[in-house]
Amino acid sequence: MLHILHIFRMAVLVLALFISTLAFSQVVEFVPIQHQKVRTLSPSAQNARILEGNTLPFWDDFSQGIDTLKWIVSGASYTETIGLNAPSIGMVLLDGVDANGNPYSVSQTDQGESDYLTSKPFDLSSLSPSDSESLYLSFFWQAGGRAELPDEADQLTLQLLNSDGSWITIWSQLGGVEIDSEIFTQEIIKIEPQWQHADFQFRFFSEGRQSGPFDSWIIDYIYLNDGRSDSDLDYLDRSITRKNELRIGDYGAYPFALLEKNQTGLWSTVQNEFYNLENRFRAMEYSVVINDSSTMTTTPINLNTPFNPVPNALERRVFESREFEEIPMPEKETSLEIISSITSGDGLLYEIDLTTKDTTYFSNVNYELNDTVRTSLPLLDYFAYDNGSADYAAGINQRSGQLAVQFNTPEEVYIKGISINFTNPRQANQAVDINVWKDLDEAPIFTREDLIAVKEAGQEFLYYPLDTNIKVDGDFYIGYTQFTNDFIHVGLDKVNDTGDKLYYNVVGAWAQNDEVRGSMMIRPHISLEAPYEEIAAPEGNIRIYPNPVETLLNLEGKFTEARVYDSFGREIFLDRQLSSKGEIVNFIGQRPGIYLLNLTTETGIQSYRILVK
Repeated sequence: MLHILHIFRMAVLVLALFISTLAFSQVVEFVPIQHQKVRTLSPSAQNARILEGNTLPFWDDFSQGIDTLKWIVSGASYTETIGLNAPSIGMVLLDGVDANGNPYSVSQTDQGESDYLTSKPFDLSSLSPSDSESLYLSFFWQAGGRAELPDEADQLTLQLLNSDGSWITIWSQLGGVEIDSEIFTQEIIKIEPQWQHADFQFRFFSEGRQSGPFDSWIIDYIYLNDGRSDSDLDYLDRSITRKNELRIGDYGAYPFALLEKNQTGLWSTVQNEFYNLENRFRAMEYSVVINDSSTMTTTPINLNTPFNPVPNALERRVFESREFEEIPMPEKETSLEIISSITSGDGLLYEIDLTTKDTTYFSNVNYELNDTVRTSLPLLDYFAYDNGSADYAAGINQRSGQLAVQFNTPEEVYIKGISINFTNPRQANQAVDINVWKDLDEAPIFTREDLIAVKEAGQEFLYYPLDTNIKVDGDFYIGYTQFTNDFIHVGLDKVNDTGDKLYYNVVGAWAQNDEVRGSMMIRPHISLEAPYEEIAAPEGNIRIYPNPVETLLNLEGKFTEARVYDSFGREIFLDRQLSSKGEIVNFIGQRPGIYLLNLTTETGIQSYRILVK
């Protein structure tokens, strides 16, 4: 039975109960993953801003992230990918989960207020009468985008804080299927003189289902200033609207070890999009360069290429670089920085005094900020279809179900590890089998039980090192087998669609995904040389128990040195004590997961996988 996102709506409880009795045979897509990108300033700039607070004119297009000196953020998150046809790159997402991705309620039916985006205070008490009468707030909003469309009863609300300290509603928008989820709508609202005072604030908040990241609203390009009218809806601004797109074949990351022999003819063009927010045409140029971040050397792809034809008023246009066969070979593993920029004449907002002819520039409104976009393409030790951003999640819900992603290597390599972005923190410590297949019609060539470990702060991927030499060539598959009927959530990049590389097995036979669009965040790490030296230990020479271990691990046998490494390959130093037959290693307090134990013996270094529960 097809199981898609809207089934989770629980609008009709009978339908939900019926669905819960079925075994689904489809990869299911889940709603967006929370992200945070906070704009950072130098200490001197921060101190100056803290003293000043928000001032007029006020403008934020979120192209630099969420500026916490401008905003108080409660649950709202930053995104560059959920919104469609945005005014500029960077937006704010409001939905039913907090900043950590946790639902506001565990009840599927609870409705109410959820995410908030609140401005820091403005002192509007000293505006002149003419300025006070011409103060307007404008912003763009979108319902849904790539996320879930809000229902008819869901709402986005704009409030302001009046002089009595009460929040009053001055604008709201209901959801519903009649709203086009791909369009950003601009609103402009007069801030009446009676609302203006020394501690003025405004805020946006969403109302909808509180049980998860549903009923999504997107906010962008907020501008508050005097000297405006209700028709002041265009800006002296040209913006780049999204992340750069660059691929090597199908991949958004490529192993450095394979690049030199295999890059020719695989590179795509670099693509992006601009939007002219001014109500007049504008001659413009664009440039695209690629930087090697390890050496800071630059490869120009396009330099000052004119847009032809000249961009029209309020025009949105996709543009791309010239074609190129290869790039200069980096000296070592690196990440490429792809920089797209437009030369548009954008700069600081300014006003001209018609009496004195003096020009005033406002440094806090710099329209040039959204004229450059930087993205990265890793050339490290792994293949990846994704661009590094888990916009959504996807998974299956079948005990013993298997999920696999297909990869292709142009020459023989060894798989030394697999990294997976498990996105649901509540599923930590669940067991899964990590698998490698050469052919899905045959048994895996590698299987090992492991755990979904607790992630550290800022950690996206869990890395599972393979303790066996696994050699592959051409097509191969990596993935996992689960031991629960719960959905195992894995990150999904919605921008790059390689859904045809995704396979699942929930009824004893493999099927190719044809429902979920995106790239599953599962990556194989490779090397050209065998990672492990093939040395067999003498029979009975070493005894290690218990394995899995919860507290103390006994090492018995003849060895001269014991070293322990975590799943990231970092050596860790644990308390040990001598025993009559060897050593006892104390694992108390260590995170559950797989650890690697290297013992130096007469025959060399022996490696053992230790599972800590």
